[in-house]
Parts: sequence; C-alpha cells; structure tokens
Amino acid sequence: MSPAAPGAVVRRHVVAGAPSHGVVIHAERLAAALPALAAVTERVGADGAADAARLGLDLLVADAVLLPLTDHLLGTSADAVEAVERLARRSRVAVVLHDVPQPEEGQARWRRRRDAYARIACAATAVVVSSDHEAALLRACLDDPASAAPVTVLPLPVEAGPSTGAARPEMARAEGGRVELGVLGWIHPGKGLGEVVDAAGDLRDRGVDAAVVNVGDVVADHVDHLRELERRAAARGVPFRVTGYLPDDAMARALAAVDVPVAAHRHISASGSVNSWLSAGRRPVVVDGTYVREVARRMPGSVTVTDDLAAAAAAALDDPSLTWLAPDVVLGPSWRESAQAHLDLLESL
Repeated sequence: MSPAAPGAVVRRHVVAGAPSHGVVIHAERLAAALPALAAVTERVGADGAADAARLGLDLLVADAVLLPLTDHLLGTSADAVEAVERLARRSRVAVVLHDVPQPEEGQARWRRRRDAYARIACAATAVVVSSDHEAALLRACLDDPASAAPVTVLPLPVEAGPSTGAARPEMARAEGGRVELGVLGWIHPGKGLGEVVDAAGDLRDRGVDAAVVNVGDVVADHVDHLRELERRAAARGVPFRVTGYLPDDAMARALAAVDVPVAAHRHISASGSVNSWLSAGRRPVVVDGTYVREVARRMPGSVTVTDDLAAAAAAALDDPSLTWLAPDVVLGPSWRESAQAHLDLLESL
C-alpha cells in the first residue's frame, strides 16, 4: 500500500480480525477483485488475536475508513462498540455490518446484540448492510432511527463460477435410486437441517430413497446439535452425512452432485450459502422469508421459494432441470461491481 501524498485525504479499507472469519475472507476477496480497493486496504489483527485487531484500529492513521464488522469480530460486542467509537472520534467511518441481529435468535441474545449494533450505527458516519431486510432489522435495533448514520444497501456479490457453464451432470436418475437433499455451510441451530431431514423422511414415506448431506462442517460449539440431527435422522430412517471441510475443487463437485440444493434457514437476512449455490449454477429450494423474496425479485428465476420442503423437493426430483439455473438468469452484482460500490462509498466520506 503506497503512502498518501502530503495533504491528501487518507482513506483506508481496514480488514480487521482472524483470517478464517467469514467477514475477513469476504473483505479480502472484495479487495482482490478491484486493484483500486486493494491499494487502500490495510490489514490489522491478521494473527487472529482480537486484542491485536483492536490495537491495530487504535493505531490507524486515516481520515476516512471503510470497516467490515460483526459484533464479535473484535472480541465481545462491547469490544466492538468501544473500538468503533474510539475510531469514530478521529476518523469518518463507514461500517459494513454483517449478521445484523434479529429477534428470532432469542430475546436475551437479540437485546445484547441490538444495543451493540445501535451504538455502532450511531457512532459511524455511514452504514452498509447487505439487503433491504437487514436494513429493516437494523432500524428495529434503534430507539431513534434519526440518530443513526445513513444506511446504504449493497447486496452480497454473486457471479457464475468457472464451472457453471460446463455440461451438467446427467439429470435422469435411476428409478428407485438414492437421491440427496443438500444443505451448504456450517451446521448450527437455525440452519434448518432438522426440517430438511423431516422433508427427506416424508419423501421416504412416499417410497423415495431420500438422504440428506450437509456440504460443510459443524461449528465447534454446536457438536451437540449435530448429534441431535443424527438422532432425528435415524428416527426417520433418513441417511445423513456431513462432508466436513472441502477444498474448492471438491466443493464444486459436491455442489454439482446434490440432487436437490436446499437453503432452509427461515430467518436469513443475507446469505452466502444461497449465493454459493447460485455461483455453482444451481437453483436452490429456499424456505419462504423476507430475504429470499428479495433475492427472487432481484434475480428472477434464481431460487425456488416454498413453504413445503417435501413438496418442492418432490417436484425437483420429478424435473431436475428445476434445480439448475436457466441460461437467461442474470446474477449480480459481480465481485468487481461490489468492490467498486464499496470504494465509491469510501471515497464519498
């Protein structure tokens, strides 16, 4: 990163936190998509220590800062609030908020996180969220919306992956052959895997040899939830497996091999897993909700919205073409377009 010329406004896209954190991975990929954003990107706390990330922010010298953030990226919710408030006393700060709190995560947790996001939004010069639904959730965190910074919605980037245009696997399945309903991402309560298991059980009751696969691993704190899912699947006679971590090539093959891609989280406010299905050329079955309706409006033909997973899965098995994106479906924004939108916001500060 080149030093700014004397007297010039110093603007920085600051990526703070552990390299394995989803917010950090996303921010680094944005920077990689646009050289002009990469040129002003500064990394702090890359060793994964939250206190090092906070110290890096405290030592940062910049007039304007674009800061991707969740309330636990820098330690506790209180740590994040204090770090942003200190930074905002000396710099103009646009905070890119991910994982906006919602009541469905439980009242005690929601109140704690709501207060943190409200203070961050009030300290910032500008706020970015990833969907209109997240913007509404953020407003619900605020006692006085007029006291918060203006909110800009920049949808998560989604573009066709390198293998999307390749020949699709044979769609016809052998009569009576096993089929898999696939869920993508980290296993945790609220992911909707239990409902997917039940849908597979309903299909088995109709004579379909249905199984469930989670493409991804389990969150370390939620191994007990995985055991509950395994018991639930066993009770319904549903074969259930977890792939664990997959490198990119294996992930691409797994996403192509699933018979019915599913996103069953009822309370998503923005979803990287839905976008990953889309990037793989798949059209996932998604459980109805405010955010998925927003996706369906923004990218017509990209998702199959349902309130009945078993019925939607059965329809997809009858016509597998429903699980693949049609050639005329337009995805977006691209990573480069999203990076440019973030840079434009930073340059407006």
